[in-house]
Amino acid sequence: MRFLVRADRDMTVVFEPTAEEVSLKPGETLTVEWFAEKTDGMISLEEGDLVVSAPSGGYTRVWGSDGTEIYVGPDSGDDAR
Repeated sequence: MRFLVRADRDMTVVFEPTAEEVSLKPGETLTVEWFAEKTDGMISLEEGDLVVSAPSGGYTRVWGSDGTEIYVGPDSGDDAR
């Protein structure tokens, strides 16, 4: 599954289960892709932070507004920053 996160204010996106954090400014986006057979991934808003939890047995990859992959865990691509 692939989806887009677009910030309308300063915000932090937290990726679970790795607890990696990405800060966004208004207008910035993240493209998030889940790789998993299960469909139990979850997105929630907790104390102003957006929390993206990968599906069971799966992993997450993330790309910034400029198309550069962002490190959010060991399954991120080799070029992730």
